[in-house]
Amino acid sequence: MGSDDPTTVSARLAESFNGGPVIHDPGFHRYYALVPPGTAEAWHTPVAECITAGTYLGVPRADRVESNGGTRSSYWSVPMSRPNGLCTAADVLALVKVGHGLAGEDES
Repeated sequence: MGSDDPTTVSARLAESFNGGPVIHDPGFHRYYALVPPGTAEAWHTPVAECITAGTYLGVPRADRVESNGGTRSSYWSVPMSRPNGLCTAADVLALVKVGHGLAGEDES
């Protein structure tokens, strides 16, 4: 996202995913974009994993919308704004591919 600042990253994710919800797990340095059920069956990229049914994902309380200081607890980087208002797989895949391409440039 071009920044290490969580507030900047959250704003850019919200824009990229049209407000679709994203959970940040700072302990494992991961972001989880919530996508419709069944997305994993059509997910064909080795660049990022799409977790499948039966996978445990800790979901923060609805009011945890920012990092809690020095803790490593998950929070909503982009809170869910409406029922069924999920990220689209196409938006997530596009961002993953751009990010992967930029990471490859950093390594050269």
